[in-house]
Amino acid sequence: MSSKTIFLASKSPRRRDLLTRLGYDVRVIASNAHTLMAFEGDEVVLPDEAPKAYVLRTARNKFLEGLGVKNAGEFAGVRLPIVAADTVVSLGNEILGKPRDFDEACLFLEKLSGRTHDVRTAVYVGLSETACDWRISHSTVSFRELTHDEIEAYANSGEPYDKAGGYGIQGLASIFISNISGSYTGIMGLPVYETAELLANAGLPVFNAQ
Repeated sequence: MSSKTIFLASKSPRRRDLLTRLGYDVRVIASNAHTLMAFEGDEVVLPDEAPKAYVLRTARNKFLEGLGVKNAGEFAGVRLPIVAADTVVSLGNEILGKPRDFDEACLFLEKLSGRTHDVRTAVYVGLSETACDWRISHSTVSFRELTHDEIEAYANSGEPYDKAGGYGIQGLASIFISNISGSYTGIMGLPVYETAELLANAGLPVFNAQ
């Protein structure tokens, strides 16, 4: 490990890639089946829970889960920042999670078709439960009208199933998007502006991470 090392409490290849592009040595600490099941359980929406409250809760829970994994393993005692994030896609107060199957992927795309929706990503960075801070990125995304054939073809592509809202802005769904307002990387799953600010506050600014 080096002064550029950070821990990522996520299996998301998109989040890891974004942090790597900033020059960090990323160590994933959400790497076992038990932990991943716990993360998925945390993603259940509570009754009457608003999207912002939901994503702040789930991102914090992932931070705490990652902290527990780190402290129980080979990196126990290592004082380097943990990064955790979660993303929520919503239409009004309706949260669209990760589609479970083809039919649900099609349903989500039908709902998004021709409409503007919200994307929020919450990021937690810190060394411990008490020494941590967070930021939230809020963006809007507009979809053009989608045809039935496009919806089914995209659902069959395999892209929707590990992504909030059932689509990835950086993939095939980019052809559906007529406008975005906010953070492109936040829509991807890790807003780099907010994340870099949090890492700088934790003592690891991007340009001095050598």
